[in-house]
Amino acid sequence: MEKNNLDKARNIFKKAEADGRCFLLEPEVYVLLRLFGFKVPVHLFLPAGKKLQAEQLKKIRTPKVVVKIVSPLIQHKSEVGGVAIAKNSLREVELAIKNMKQRVRAAASQLGGSKKVTPAEVEVSIKGFLIVELVDYLQVGFGSEILLGLRTTNDFGPVVTFGGGGLDVEYLNVHIKPGHSLAILPSYQLPSRAIKAALEETAIYGKIAAEFRGRKALIQPEKLIQAVEIFQSIGRDFSLFNQKETYTIEELEVNPLVMSAGQLVPLDGLCRFSRRKTEISARPTAQIKKLLEPETIGLIGVSEKMNTGHIILNNLLKNGFPAEKIYVVKPGVQSIEGCRCVPGVAELPVTVDLFIHSLGAEQVYPMMKELIELEKAYSVIVIAGGLGEKAGTEDLEASLRHLLKEKRREGKIVPVVNGGNCLGVISAPGKYDSIFIPDYKLRRPAGIKAGLAIVTQSGAFMLSRMSNEGRIEPVYAISIGNQLDLTAGDYLQYLKDRPEVKIQAVYLEGLQPGDGLNVLQAAKKSIQAGQKIVVYKAGRSPEGRKATSSHTASVAGDYAVASSLMSRAGLIVTETIEEFESIIKGLAYLSGKKVKGNRVALVSNAGFESVIMADNLRGEKERLILGEFSPPTIERINRALAPLGIDRLQDVHNPLDVTPMADDAAFGACVEALLEDEGIDCAVISIVPVTAALQTLPPGEVHHENIYAENSLAGYLVRAFKKTDKPMIVNIDAGQLFDPLAEYLEKNGLPVFRRSDRAVNFMKKFVSI
Repeated sequence: MEKNNLDKARNIFKKAEADGRCFLLEPEVYVLLRLFGFKVPVHLFLPAGKKLQAEQLKKIRTPKVVVKIVSPLIQHKSEVGGVAIAKNSLREVELAIKNMKQRVRAAASQLGGSKKVTPAEVEVSIKGFLIVELVDYLQVGFGSEILLGLRTTNDFGPVVTFGGGGLDVEYLNVHIKPGHSLAILPSYQLPSRAIKAALEETAIYGKIAAEFRGRKALIQPEKLIQAVEIFQSIGRDFSLFNQKETYTIEELEVNPLVMSAGQLVPLDGLCRFSRRKTEISARPTAQIKKLLEPETIGLIGVSEKMNTGHIILNNLLKNGFPAEKIYVVKPGVQSIEGCRCVPGVAELPVTVDLFIHSLGAEQVYPMMKELIELEKAYSVIVIAGGLGEKAGTEDLEASLRHLLKEKRREGKIVPVVNGGNCLGVISAPGKYDSIFIPDYKLRRPAGIKAGLAIVTQSGAFMLSRMSNEGRIEPVYAISIGNQLDLTAGDYLQYLKDRPEVKIQAVYLEGLQPGDGLNVLQAAKKSIQAGQKIVVYKAGRSPEGRKATSSHTASVAGDYAVASSLMSRAGLIVTETIEEFESIIKGLAYLSGKKVKGNRVALVSNAGFESVIMADNLRGEKERLILGEFSPPTIERINRALAPLGIDRLQDVHNPLDVTPMADDAAFGACVEALLEDEGIDCAVISIVPVTAALQTLPPGEVHHENIYAENSLAGYLVRAFKKTDKPMIVNIDAGQLFDPLAEYLEKNGLPVFRRSDRAVNFMKKFVSI
């Protein structure tokens, strides 16, 4: 925006402040929108107590006008009779104003929220009346009115929203599928094609900006894109993070924005502003390498008997970290577990790369201050809870942040801090495990090395995921806790450059101010480098947001904003924990497979499984299509089924039902044939294992089955999986009796699901990412 117009906008806010308001009245919003480049309706403002003159109405050339009450007490004018349409004559407009005063006085009880407002107070609050031309705009039902909004979020800064407007906004948001009611965009500059792609996903775009049932577009897409770009520019100029600007626009909304003569015209608007600013302090994130790959470690809080600190020490040693490089701060003791003890921080023989603090919350500040003053650590893990998440401890957390910030300005060696209220960190490159859970309570995952890095605000979440999936060995498992210093975005920025990381699994509850932008920027580079980032964002409901606030002392941002912006940036945002786990599992197990397309082969030995899988091919955004088997493939499948007579029962098509009569050899040969078909990109194999024709049990006394035999179905599937470069997954639709079959297949690298719809839903998402 031009500097002159910025100055004029500031003056509008300044005058509102002088009037004791942190919001603009509608005439002021009109002026603001005109400064920003919108064509606003012809209008005049009649101050309270002033006499309307016929000459004034002549500037409005429409036969009818809209009369609106202007009062700081009345935000939603139509709900209290504060809007009326009248003939453009002095008599009719004056009558409309008179009647409007009576209606809003009668509606006084509806105003003021919990504070009761009297009719007399309503009367006094009236600043005047806005008289506006009755804009002749296109009426096409749904889509006639547009919502264009800007609001400030603490984590992502200003965001722009676009969607259906008018009185039906709330209804549409509830009843239209998520992602189709509103487009949500960041305020930083985007290519026009990216904005257009976001708008195209909304329910109204196809109705107004594209041909619709033979009718030409009502508005050119460029007009919509331009309007969004204006709001993005406003967001940047008046951002919470723009320290050079006095004011922050907390909310700016035009509803409705209508189409008139090929232009977008704002009819109603509101604006809230403040002087709130948030400074984003830079952290020396290069020191994360010291935290994750330390050569020396200091540790405090270790008892000679078993306690949290002693468990951490044992885990460090069991993971291979050399005892001679660990220093325990413990007065009066020479050594613990072969590690040298020193009486205090001052006696640490070196500036340690990592210092682990496992004492109580009340001892964190003095210890941190000593570490900084003596320059004894490059990084710190704070295990202690009670730093911000418990009422009354917010000052302690703020004091720690202030200490770090001030000492960094002085140029001292100041550690980066992970935590507090964290479980600890596991680092394979660093050869250490600092979590305080003994190995007999949690068997550390081992087996599949797929480059998985876990970043989570909840330590318990990290434990549960590692316990549930014990075969995927993480490169890093990082519990970040309250994000006292290092944030989720900081870790994503670091991990994007790590070649050993292929998959990032991220659990978020709340982001620190501005860190949402940090996450988006890091994700863009990670995805360009070939990494996959899977996110579960908690705190999406009012109840969930309350729980996260008390759990990790983080205020969860608006879920719709976070989900939309992260998805648009290429992160894989999951809706359920089950989906989160299945995608990580699939990415890890299928890391060596190539995605060439979405043509899927579905195979089962039960008709109902084939139907269920086919029913789940299409999703909200992703979809699979049934690949066509080539004639040679059909011939191979018929040959495989012929010895059992199955070829005479039904034709070969996709989905392929081999029937419960198929034995191991027939089933396996069919799978091998379809995987070699060039018209197939991926396969979902669903087994109903209760049939006697298949070997689906481990050896036993009452049967002759053996899932470990080379001629078993499991043997055929494992060989087929190892031979093909196509994504292939297995579903076993049966109970615990067949757990050994699932375990054997997964031990050999084949991902197994236990419901066919979940299997297909995973493959659908996998081939699209």
